[in-house]
Amino acid sequence: MLDKFKSKEFLEEFRSSPKYEYLRNGYNRLYEQYNIIPMPYLFSKLRKFSEEGERGEFEVMFNQHINKLHLCAYKAIFYEDKEYLTELEDCIYDVLNMYVWALSAHIPDINEENYYELDLASTAIGSTFAVIYYLIGDKLHPQLQKRIVTELRRRILEPFKKEIWHWEDRYNNWTSVCAGFTGITLMLVFPEEFDKLLPRFSLNMEKYFKGFPDDGVCLEGPGYWGYGFVSFAVYAMLLKEYTNGEIDYFKLEKTKKIALFYQNTMLSRDVITSYGDCPTDVKTNALLLHALKNIYGDEFIMPTMERHADFPFSPIIHILYYIENFKLENQKGDELGPYECYMENAGWYIKRTKSYAIGAKGGSNGESHNHNDVGSFVFCKDNYQVLVDMGGRPYTKDYFTEARYNYLEPSSRGHNVPIINGQYQIGVGNHAKASFENGVFSVDFKELYDIKELKSLVRYYDCGEDTVVITDKFSIEGNGSFINRLVSFDEPKILDGEIKVKNVKILFDKKLAKASYTTEIHTIKEDASRGTYETCTAYLINIEAIYPEKGELTITIKA
Repeated sequence: MLDKFKSKEFLEEFRSSPKYEYLRNGYNRLYEQYNIIPMPYLFSKLRKFSEEGERGEFEVMFNQHINKLHLCAYKAIFYEDKEYLTELEDCIYDVLNMYVWALSAHIPDINEENYYELDLASTAIGSTFAVIYYLIGDKLHPQLQKRIVTELRRRILEPFKKEIWHWEDRYNNWTSVCAGFTGITLMLVFPEEFDKLLPRFSLNMEKYFKGFPDDGVCLEGPGYWGYGFVSFAVYAMLLKEYTNGEIDYFKLEKTKKIALFYQNTMLSRDVITSYGDCPTDVKTNALLLHALKNIYGDEFIMPTMERHADFPFSPIIHILYYIENFKLENQKGDELGPYECYMENAGWYIKRTKSYAIGAKGGSNGESHNHNDVGSFVFCKDNYQVLVDMGGRPYTKDYFTEARYNYLEPSSRGHNVPIINGQYQIGVGNHAKASFENGVFSVDFKELYDIKELKSLVRYYDCGEDTVVITDKFSIEGNGSFINRLVSFDEPKILDGEIKVKNVKILFDKKLAKASYTTEIHTIKEDASRGTYETCTAYLINIEAIYPEKGELTITIKA
């Protein structure tokens, strides 16, 4: 396992061959960037989450702290220089001395001893120490060799053996990330323990897979697909080596369907369906893309470089497998052609034409990282989201409480869905009934509104080659109101029965509806590596039915 990275011949090839120049330059540049960052004092930032609900400041400094460890490990593994080994030893000593490896938001009670908390961060750090120990442990100072094993036993192995962790009963990215990194640590440092615990790891991955419908859709969105699936993939690649090919998850049909999910949600070269908390410009771990291309060949449509997170701030095992799977010719990406796909289990619909692309969804409002967005859609033209799904916002404590839907981004008021009797969708687990018949995608989603006067609500998407006709058919008892809400980052121009947004026209019958818009500020989710926030204006367009008693409102989007 990973023995290639112990080979002097391969290490020399990496240092000198043009084949690896792109990767060398990238990681060496990152190393220089992080090498000048002093190790921060973290406790004052750690306590902010429990006291103020703020987590971003701690996570920025924490990530800088750990990324430096990863990059120093990269240098020490690939470059035989005592200076790099000394730097790595200092980083190792520093991180080993950290009281806790978990993120502040994942510590149940800061007043209790939580050094053993197994979360997304601590398990990843454990895997990094395991790789360092496995590949170059014999080069480290004897004290550090012993301490790595001691701390991995104390912080990873024993806590895992002691209890069933909350993420082992989840069906989302937490399960694959935490179980995957824990499994990697045990394979490399405690193989006998791993052999005994393998059935438990297999059950964890089975639960992770159950979080995907049979069509392979990641209900958390493409960003969380990339985050969770890359951790699964690295665990699966190492496990295949560990078992000499006996266990190969990539032979499973379900794995392939999950692997092809990203390409099924690509609206254009640089645009994906940014449902849930995924940002509109989310990039995917380049390791995962290159690995899936190598595994599935022409069946996997490789995104262009613009969609690659080329040098992700990742544990060292991700860096190693990126180097292992990297092919420069794959960077240019594959062509995207016209495409139509109805994902029946998830209730998602995608269509790409030469003129536009659209992604629309059914589903429920009880999904992981849920937004109240059933019936919503994204409309893309010229490689740009014109009618948008804004994605998430910066994570704070109350963003994951009952206050979540007070925010614009997860609320249905920030999505392309109706506002009925002045009310928005509710955040419950009711499912819509989606279907695709005779070329028309429909969503029956009355149950997503807690409005007793609403007797029926079905939205129809009739998508042609250069137009999309969206018809809402509804029945409201009494004197109700019905508004079709549309969201854009570009200021609309409202004309006579027509709305212009960028180079897209939205047509409606001016005798049956009237249009207006308001604005709110959208706060873009921070880049955890830079600690930056951005804001922009969200234009909330309202097309209101003048005669809602007629029970129908139609708009036509012309690309």
